[in-house]
Amino acid sequence: MLAASRRSRILEIVRDQESVQTEELVDVLGVSVETVRRDLEHLERAGSLLRVRGGALKTPATPGTEPPFDARVTLASKEKEQVAKAAARLMESTRTVFIDIGTTAAAVARSIGPEFTGTVVTPSVRIAEMLAGISGATVLLPGGQLRPGDLAISGPTARQFLADIYPDVAFIGTGGVDVDAGLTDFELVEVEIKRVMIANSRRSYALADSSKLGSRAPYRVCDLTELDGVISDRQVSQRLRNAFSDRDINLVIA
Repeated sequence: MLAASRRSRILEIVRDQESVQTEELVDVLGVSVETVRRDLEHLERAGSLLRVRGGALKTPATPGTEPPFDARVTLASKEKEQVAKAAARLMESTRTVFIDIGTTAAAVARSIGPEFTGTVVTPSVRIAEMLAGISGATVLLPGGQLRPGDLAISGPTARQFLADIYPDVAFIGTGGVDVDAGLTDFELVEVEIKRVMIANSRRSYALADSSKLGSRAPYRVCDLTELDGVISDRQVSQRLRNAFSDRDINLVIA
């Protein structure tokens, strides 16, 4: 198959499915992983799609926005599971846990076993529903404005509710993590929720698979030194590990 035909087929798949994994394209196109990666690089340079670790996403309709939840959830899934397992270890011996919104936060929620006893605070309707079946878990969900897709709750009502809760540990979702820009996010209305939980929690960690390290979303949440650490996966490059170490930022590798 000629390169132009392959790339046209890739775009058809991405537009139909919102996202695609590299392994799927290898099977569909009958080419090597390296050929698929070169095609994705070419299409990203042309502005036709957005490359992420493990595949590609449909380009957001509005620049500076995040692709839909369902398009993100299957990408970098192994890396997100690694992050979730590391977060679960940090959750041991805690009574009150804050779990933010996002696909990596959802992976953390899935890692909570049926033996868990304690309180989980979350602005995510998706995560609250996941944990509702655990008999020992008390799930607190604030009221407020609901954002479709991620099913995230924000706004003054949510902020006021969360301001009176002091978790043992908070796991914060991210749009990007950069040693200079700090922790950043795509949704301005949700930045304040993150700030409140970071300030109120005894310990707070950003959740970021390696594709988010070194990247920036539009809105700044906080400096990375305000967190107890950034949890990421084993694919983090040595260059980025050194950058975090040079700034005395705790990078927790799953």
